[in-house]
Amino acid sequence: MANQDLPVLVAETNDVRPFARLLRGIGLKQNAVMEISEAGFAVTVEEVRTLCAIAWIPTNLFTSFTFNQPSIPATFEFSLDSLLQCLNIFGNAGPTSSNMATSAAKSKRRWAGEGEVGVDEENEEYQVNARKGKEKRTGMRMEWRGQGHDLNVLLSDDSRGPTTTCELRTLEPEELMNAQFDPDDMALYVIMKSEWLRDALFDLPPSCTRITLLAHPPKEPIPPKEPNATISSVGRRERRAEVGQFTILAEGDFGMTELDYPNDKEVMDKFDCAEKVKFSYNSSHFALLHRALHQSLKICLQIEKSGFLCVQIMMPLSENVEIGGHSGILEFKMHALEEDD
Repeated sequence: MANQDLPVLVAETNDVRPFARLLRGIGLKQNAVMEISEAGFAVTVEEVRTLCAIAWIPTNLFTSFTFNQPSIPATFEFSLDSLLQCLNIFGNAGPTSSNMATSAAKSKRRWAGEGEVGVDEENEEYQVNARKGKEKRTGMRMEWRGQGHDLNVLLSDDSRGPTTTCELRTLEPEELMNAQFDPDDMALYVIMKSEWLRDALFDLPPSCTRITLLAHPPKEPIPPKEPNATISSVGRRERRAEVGQFTILAEGDFGMTELDYPNDKEVMDKFDCAEKVKFSYNSSHFALLHRALHQSLKICLQIEKSGFLCVQIMMPLSENVEIGGHSGILEFKMHALEEDD
């Protein structure tokens, strides 16, 4: 009976920026579903049931984390947009908006927590580093007492600054698709630096409607020499056949863009591919993925034999996270498109 008087969740941190960064990475919808457990939070957003984005937020991101398991699952729907705006109420936990007009011209999409116009995400890393010298932080105490109760967020501007309390309505969560990835049915497993994929997606033609992921396994037979092939192109084909290669293809109004990533230690941390893999995906989904790659370290890209894709994005370590731990993971899952005849 005593546990019924205790809040289900109490989480505290001296700096909300790592928490807000993870939530912004999946802010493609205004509402999200939060599931609380002893391991932390899982915040899920789905885009027309074709794209699932999850922010896995561990307990070590907080200075204290208390979870009292209720008799029913600790899951609720809430306004992700409102929470992000609350976290940035003192201006310390949001992406910089110095070039909002330019960003808005690039994309009409409004992301959660950004107000009515876009944000210059390309300059965010610079602005975050510029703010480090000030060390002005927003502290947070988040509390939820269970089903039917609001999510209470107490925010303080630095240790001696003003405080404010935000109460966010919680709702019964909508049913999520959230298809599970089957590691026993995996056709491709790649770990690489985030910047490789981020730069590749930035270079893809805006007019493309589908993106194709292609992988060649190591020790493939050397393909026949093409007519008029140059010495360098022959060398690349032989190298690809020997070590394996991951390729991103996109066709736009002005032709085909091909970006190759050989199975090389300078490029790949891990490359497992037993046979040729080729699947295509909606380019708009990859555009949403591109935003989440900012300020991340590495990605783990996995594809099932059916083409089901799972991309996990690792964020940099926060101050209070020990080596070997992590400061959260963003996960994006999507199904492959039907191949054209």
